[in-house]
Amino acid sequence: MKKVYLLVIAAISSVALFAQAPMLTPTVIASTGGYSSSSSGGFSLSYTVGEMTMVQTFSANGNILTQGFQQPNDLINGLIDVTQDEFGSFTVYPNPAVDNFYYGFQLPEQGKVDILLFDELGQKVSDIYHSNYQSGKIVAQVNSANFAAGMYFLTMNFTSSVDGKSHITTKKVQVVR
Repeated sequence: MKKVYLLVIAAISSVALFAQAPMLTPTVIASTGGYSSSSSGGFSLSYTVGEMTMVQTFSANGNILTQGFQQPNDLINGLIDVTQDEFGSFTVYPNPAVDNFYYGFQLPEQGKVDILLFDELGQKVSDIYHSNYQSGKIVAQVNSANFAAGMYFLTMNFTSSVDGKSHITTKKVQVVR
C-alpha cells in the first residue's frame, strides 16, 4: 500500500513539475535544510535533516524527485531549541551521537561557565568549555569520533556574577558506533 501511495504522489508531482517547469526553482521541503547553487549554474547542493532512508530517485528533463536522509556536518544552530527556564537552559543534540554532538545553552545573567565531559565511571574525559558568559545563545560542536561507545555526562557549572551562586546541570550523552 505504501508503494502505491508513493507512486501516486510521484506521478502527481511529476505532472505538476512538467506543467509548471519554466516557473520552478529548486526547493527543499523539510523541517530544516536548504538549497544553494553556484552563480554559474555548474553545481547545486540541497540538504535536509529527517529520518527517512533513501528509497528511489526519479529524474526526467532536468527535474529530480527524491526522498531520503541527507545531513551535512555543519553548524545546526537552528535545530537546537535553547529555551530558558528560571535558571537558564542547557541542551545536547543529537542524542545518541555518532561522530559529533552539539551542546547549547542560554542563561538569565552574566557569569562563569565551565562544561566538562565525564564517562560512566565519573572520570573526566574532556574540558569542553570555559568562558565568562555575557548573554545570548551559545551553540558549539563536540567531536566525539575518538570517544569509545558508551554513556557520557556533560556537566555545566554556572557561577553567577550577580549573586555568586553556583548552578550545576548535567545531561546524558550516548555515543554509538
